[in-house]
Amino acid sequence: MKRITTLGRGRILLILNKVPFFKAFTPFEKEKVVDTDASFYVAQENEYIIEQNTLDTSFFILLSGTARVVLDGKEDTLATVGPGDFFGEIAFIQNTPRTSNVIANEVCILLKVDRRLLGALNSDIREKFKDQVIIKLAAMVAARNEASSKQSVS
Repeated sequence: MKRITTLGRGRILLILNKVPFFKAFTPFEKEKVVDTDASFYVAQENEYIIEQNTLDTSFFILLSGTARVVLDGKEDTLATVGPGDFFGEIAFIQNTPRTSNVIANEVCILLKVDRRLLGALNSDIREKFKDQVIIKLAAMVAARNEASSKQSVS
């Protein structure tokens, strides 16, 4: 992946305004994210965004394009992610190796979220990032619980 330095502040803000992840953010808060030297990246079609078993304590928010989640040695797509989706949060939270691969289906623009970025933001903005991660993790737990209860009924 290549870090983007030429998109421009206005274009990045237009993209953030379209992404569901940032729906609860005020215009001022989106500007603060962009102005904190946030790291935006572009991934080309079939390029690995995240590689399974690598250690990296950041997560990515997909701003444009789509990507697929796969496991090493498997061809089946576990999930497809699109604008507003984020991934890599488990390694970010637990400081553990990546649990899957994420591969761009097409050209993708991403925001890399790491501790440096979050530390540069005020607490209100950090809380909004954390809220999005908590909502996703809660949904994952609920989905697993539902799948488990269906299996035990069968």
